Amino acid sequence: MERRRLVVLLGAAVLLIGAVTVLRSTSESADPVRNGPRQTAPRQLERFATAGAILPIPQAPPAAVSVLSVEPGPRQLLLRWGDSLSDGVVPAGAAGYEVRWGKGKALEHSRLVSRSLVQIGGLENGLEYRVEVRSVDSFGQRSTPTGGSGRPEPYPLREPWSYVDAFDDPKTVAENWRLNQRGSCGTALPGEGEEAGQLVITSNCGNEPATLRPRTPFRLAQSPQAKGELGRAVVETDGSGTAQQFTIDLVPGPADLVLGTVKEVEGTTRPTDAVEDQSLPPGTVRMRASTFGDSGAVQLLVPPGAPRSATVIDPRSVPAKLPPMPISVRQRWEVVVYADRVEVLRDKQPVAAANIVVNWREATVLLGFAGRGSGQTRSTVDLVGFLGAPTSPPAPAPPPRLNWGQGNQREPLERPLDGRQMTQYSGGQLRFTLLSRGTVRLDQMTVRAAAVRVPVRLAVPGTEIVPGVGFPVVADLPKDALVVSGDLNTLSVVVEYEAPLEIMQAGIEVFPEPGARIDPPATQSSRPLVRRTPPLLAEPQAELLDASARPLVPGKTLTPGRVVLAVELDGPAAQVAAGELAPLAGIEVFVDNERVARLPTAEQGPGIAGRWRFGLGTTELPFGPHTVEVRAIGVNPSTPPAQAFVSFLLGPA
Repeated sequence: MERRRLVVLLGAAVLLIGAVTVLRSTSESADPVRNGPRQTAPRQLERFATAGAILPIPQAPPAAVSVLSVEPGPRQLLLRWGDSLSDGVVPAGAAGYEVRWGKGKALEHSRLVSRSLVQIGGLENGLEYRVEVRSVDSFGQRSTPTGGSGRPEPYPLREPWSYVDAFDDPKTVAENWRLNQRGSCGTALPGEGEEAGQLVITSNCGNEPATLRPRTPFRLAQSPQAKGELGRAVVETDGSGTAQQFTIDLVPGPADLVLGTVKEVEGTTRPTDAVEDQSLPPGTVRMRASTFGDSGAVQLLVPPGAPRSATVIDPRSVPAKLPPMPISVRQRWEVVVYADRVEVLRDKQPVAAANIVVNWREATVLLGFAGRGSGQTRSTVDLVGFLGAPTSPPAPAPPPRLNWGQGNQREPLERPLDGRQMTQYSGGQLRFTLLSRGTVRLDQMTVRAAAVRVPVRLAVPGTEIVPGVGFPVVADLPKDALVVSGDLNTLSVVVEYEAPLEIMQAGIEVFPEPGARIDPPATQSSRPLVRRTPPLLAEPQAELLDASARPLVPGKTLTPGRVVLAVELDGPAAQVAAGELAPLAGIEVFVDNERVARLPTAEQGPGIAGRWRFGLGTTELPFGPHTVEVRAIGVNPSTPPAQAFVSFLLGPA
């Protein structure tokens, strides 16, 4: 039954929530939503309000984008407008944007976004593309279009790289890259379609990172180069905007995974200092980029006791606060090592620096993409390059499949009955990340493979083993230990240790015999590329205000009268998860599971996000607890609704 008992003093409510109008439903049906047969046609919502509800009405259409910048890249165009330009402003009334593009005069593609920075991929180099951007307000009204054009071009690799991979050749992924994570929750595969020419990292690892490792070592020059530089690691990726945290680790040892324990808190970043993290191996330098609601942050982290120089970093040399990391947009990150400091550049602009002194000449580079707690994290990498001393990847060596477990040294050494010797390899190196809840004695830890038992050592000498924190170790396997079985060439290994131990991650590198014939690795994993998350609706947030449109006191009992429901849809959060937003048909409001209002948001096309205020009356509600539910409804019937709830307690005056 419609809640017609919700009564509002209309004159007062109009004053409370601004220019609004009492709107009655044009249909008295139980569900005034028009769908096509079997709900295949786009949804169209009708305005609906009970006698006690007041809906907002559209005002003037939003202002148009004043300036549109189109920057070409390899197979892509980068569009900037509004506040993504140094002198730009957000168009008045804009809640989001509709971007359209195509070859020549055609505009056959479109995307709905919440921010004024969009990267369009999957284009053909050398062809002219026309683009168009319209502002969209909270009711789906469009501005006049602002157009431009661009011609994608191959990436100019002008730097004197000691190593570079632009992922133009899919076989380099299997030959030169390894992905590691706790468990088996991620993939690293060549992109397809709009992601062609990129390496796609997908993971469902909760808050923990999927870590990408180039097999090529990063080496510093023996003597300072231009401006005193010893070397730099360069990464172009959209991971800083899609992952919860993006990290670049320089680890002076054969590590596959370094988790870290220092958690960043908004407002604590010190971009001209280095934060100490006791879980980092000695000599490690970590760059960490993360984003908060309205800002981004970059930090350098080092282990306790890391050497420092007397160099003083001017705080004015880097910004204290960054704008939010862009969503699904490639950024260029550079970690530059000097004799007396380490600097971080984003898109060639300094964003962090510290007087860190490294005491190594070679390091393993680890790229970490940390998840957002739930759901899939999807990031792309366009380029990884090193500047410094000459370096190159080791020979292609497809590793065996690892089957690992834990045991003790009392178990016998036995070669598998169906075992086959990997004669093309002279040996291998196991790489583990281990975790223990107590004191660890590495001199009492061994690894068993086939009929061979070998000792375990720290990946980086001097690493502090902290209970409850993962630490990297390695075990060197002789040729006799490389005995595999089954169709998948499975190598079974056992970490032998008496105390409780968790193997967080395990990997292996194998070393070809001189002159041995090595079959090339497969260019594609047996696991298919994970599909992109379908576009999602912006997440609603709801808040109840009093009759004067002021926030209610938490926990305070309300007296019968009037309330204002403030609703906001958070576009960036959904865009991070899916890369683009699903078209919005409208907003529905329920009180105690009964619909009281429906607001269409597709006046001139689908809505995207926005802010609204609804008037609700509580005079006829019974005393006690009540729940208000807000639902965002998509145009596509297959798009799941997004919901928000807010509760209040009603009592006598």
